[in-house]
Amino acid sequence: MSYHTAALGGSLVKRYMEDGLNLKVRSDSGPSGPSTGRLILDFLPIVVFIVTAVAFLLPAIGVFYTLHTVYPTLAMVEDPNPPPEYTPVPLDPQELQGSAATGDFQLLENNERPITSSIRRTHELLWRFGWRQYHRGIGCAFAAAWCTGALTVLIMVYTPLPHFVGSFIATLLLTQLHTAWVHVVMTPPSSRPWYYRTLPFRYVFRATALPLLVYWAASAVAIELPRLLALVLGLSDETPDRYTDPLKGTMLLAKGAPVVALAIFLYLFVVIPARVILVRVQASLLPPTEDAIVPFDRSFKGKLDPAVLGGGSETFLSMRDALQSFGREGWKRLVKMYVKIIAINVAFQILLFGTFWLEYIIAYLTVWRDAYTRGG
Repeated sequence: MSYHTAALGGSLVKRYMEDGLNLKVRSDSGPSGPSTGRLILDFLPIVVFIVTAVAFLLPAIGVFYTLHTVYPTLAMVEDPNPPPEYTPVPLDPQELQGSAATGDFQLLENNERPITSSIRRTHELLWRFGWRQYHRGIGCAFAAAWCTGALTVLIMVYTPLPHFVGSFIATLLLTQLHTAWVHVVMTPPSSRPWYYRTLPFRYVFRATALPLLVYWAASAVAIELPRLLALVLGLSDETPDRYTDPLKGTMLLAKGAPVVALAIFLYLFVVIPARVILVRVQASLLPPTEDAIVPFDRSFKGKLDPAVLGGGSETFLSMRDALQSFGREGWKRLVKMYVKIIAINVAFQILLFGTFWLEYIIAYLTVWRDAYTRGG
């Protein structure tokens, strides 16, 4: 993809500069004042920026949504050693439709390692269902985020509760949507829309209320503690020379290091474990008629007796069992995945902002500098 982007960018720049020179010659030979050609030339960089933004749209969704949310969710529910009663699903969309009709499921690949132990294999797994399914659950995620935000605003307007309390109440009231999103992510494509896959509120509320509270508290602590530490260390004190004075710049870095270290520590050892607990509890609510696209142990190492194994129809995993059933191998796999995700995220942002910065420099040197000179 990088090769095609670079080739397309080079062609656009070449065509842009050739057209710009032709337009400039025609505009210089015309009467005084900005000609039509000059106006088109001045507006052309805006068009290039818009085209670039559109070209980066799907990759940005893949990085900021799929990579950040779908990949870790699959890693949190995958079991490298599923029990014998686990029924693997086919990884070919055509065979998936035939297997759904006949009930005959076969694993197309012999996975020696967990699928989510590799970013590449996880990507291949999702891509086999098509590019639409690669961004699976995005509609449900958007609806849940929009409804949660709107409900939070209503709570803040009509009650004296602060934002962080209102957001928790809104998330708790919409826990059906968040649970449905987990089920959409971990299961094969379905003809049923996501809003038909929500479970009864009472059942989901009983299972997820406490894990949601823990996850909300963990997220709040991971945000507020570094902020308070920054205030204590005086990082909020604004002085004009704090970035230009070398000594003050060094002091700023020295003060900022423990804040960053605390934020990373809290995210790795507080937020992620709370997220794992919540996702695994939500995964335990998966109906027995649905299968997972990754190896999935419905019993969670024998901690649960789900309906598919003869248990009750409203069984769900406890927080303690959700944490204990994940295992050391799962934690190592998940942490490695997050490290890779952060690296890909940084590289993509450098590519994204670098591309726009390069286009701005080219636009300024070839078009806008002359416009600024004429305006001056």
